[in-house]
Amino acid sequence: MRITNGFALKGDSIDPTQIIDPIQIYMRLVSYLESFMKLLRDSIGVYLLKKWKQTEKENIVPVDETMLPEILRIQAEGFDSENQENLIRYSKKLGKIFYVIKSQDKIAGYCIYYLKPELSFRGLKKKSVIYSIAIDNKFKKMGYGRKLLEESIKEMRLNGISSVLLFVNVNNTPAIKLYENMDFQIIQKIDNVCGKEETCYTMELKLA
Repeated sequence: MRITNGFALKGDSIDPTQIIDPIQIYMRLVSYLESFMKLLRDSIGVYLLKKWKQTEKENIVPVDETMLPEILRIQAEGFDSENQENLIRYSKKLGKIFYVIKSQDKIAGYCIYYLKPELSFRGLKKKSVIYSIAIDNKFKKMGYGRKLLEESIKEMRLNGISSVLLFVNVNNTPAIKLYENMDFQIIQKIDNVCGKEETCYTMELKLA
């Protein structure tokens, strides 16, 4: 039995390898579409960064490739190492909004954003999303995370960013409290963004 336009022809035997699974096709299309949208988003983000204005920030500098081994080590302490390829890619494409905080020439932590342009009736609205933020275990509970956020968000405001978004695991109480103290608001729950089978809050800080 042959499969022609989704129908089996009489007299032919069925070959399971020829049967097309509609669900599998749908999942592939969704995956391709998501990849394309991320590529488009990042391409627009790179373009917007050409006119990016940087502020003077004490002990906070843009990333450079010499910092990556230490940044990847810090990232691996608290997150899935599967995302390290994205950190390397963003360090090359979005280096101006990949912030590194230092303590006596040692890297204490990092915070990386990507830009999320949205069209509205008023024109192009620029939002930013915190892709990843981490502080070295040796420097936690010393205010480095808050300072990193405060200084980078000042720069976001200077560059016309309308709001900052982030995703945080619903069980990460210390981080949630920090964000709430900085006026981030919980806007929704979402699954499988922070990690597989994890539930996160989407939080937003409006700047304009």
